[in-house]
Amino acid sequence: MKDFLLKKDKIKNLLISASEEWDTFVPWKDLGEDLQFVKLPGAGKEDFLNKLSLEYGSPLIPPKTIAFPQLELLFEFEEGKIKEKVPPPTKKLLFGLRACDVKAILFVDDFFRRNFEDIYYLNRTMDKLLVLVGCKTPPRDCFCTSTKTGPFLPVPRSLGEVRKEGFDLQLVDIGDSYLVEIGSEKGKEFIESYKSFFEVASKKEVELSKDAKKRAEEAITLKVDFEKAVKNFCEDKVSRKVYEKIAERCIYCGGCLYVCPTCTCFNVFDGKKGKRGERSRNWDACVFEGYTRETSGHNPRPEKWQRTSRRYEHKLKYDYLTTGMSGCVGCGRCLATCPVNIGISQVIEEVAKNEKRISSLSGKD
Repeated sequence: MKDFLLKKDKIKNLLISASEEWDTFVPWKDLGEDLQFVKLPGAGKEDFLNKLSLEYGSPLIPPKTIAFPQLELLFEFEEGKIKEKVPPPTKKLLFGLRACDVKAILFVDDFFRRNFEDIYYLNRTMDKLLVLVGCKTPPRDCFCTSTKTGPFLPVPRSLGEVRKEGFDLQLVDIGDSYLVEIGSEKGKEFIESYKSFFEVASKKEVELSKDAKKRAEEAITLKVDFEKAVKNFCEDKVSRKVYEKIAERCIYCGGCLYVCPTCTCFNVFDGKKGKRGERSRNWDACVFEGYTRETSGHNPRPEKWQRTSRRYEHKLKYDYLTTGMSGCVGCGRCLATCPVNIGISQVIEEVAKNEKRISSLSGKD
């Protein structure tokens, strides 16, 4: 399969052209220099793209917000009549994703299709093109080589209608250009549709991309025995003491869950005024005491350690046993945002060792 070349000075014009057909989202620096995935505006695209940033670790807020917003209106009602607020289906181009976020998107896609097709989510995401830009300098807290979710993903040997590894196109930084690898038929069609922006890569450029991938992998210093930890979770070898030690330090702010690219917990609430009202949903977190509280007031998980157990066993046991996919993609956002320095990587490391003492999690040297 041929690889292609995309020169960096052509990217802005490519995105402007593509935005005529696609709702195009890119990593963009806001006024506070924070990164987030933002849709190209209808006007002023060239100025907007001056703040395009492909040289980044990963935005703290994951791109799942594009299809699963933190707060959304589901429907309005008045005197027995319901008016649904289902978003119209649109074609979306997500350009500049990291490998871990691509895997997370596949995970969340599966969740919203698994037992019930959530039309609110699916209409926003069913027709999408995922363009991965591999990490040149991975973040300090990233451990994606341990979870096998980055910094680059394997290129499929053959193309099919369904993207096998998650991406449609994968870009590798080789200096003034990106080497472009094709991951699906949709990715191939995109190159054909915008062929004036691409050229066939030479053997030398392919070799440069291999070197770039190797350097990126070597730059990741945080390593954990992920497979052993998942095995211990699945075999119920994790003791209550592990969760109690985490609960001693965790302040249950929910920060780790709000920045997690695979968390899908939400709450639904109604607002009513007179004969009119509306139903909305918003992100929630399984570590919050109210998440499992029943209308009777009874809570099946009243203790902090129980809710902590729910979180880690859901991500590293139940998800894996149910779907074959883990609820952790090794992005490191939880550790980066935690005010008391607890990351899932630390939990994984301790569980993999299967030790009785949890010294690093208890804050002791």
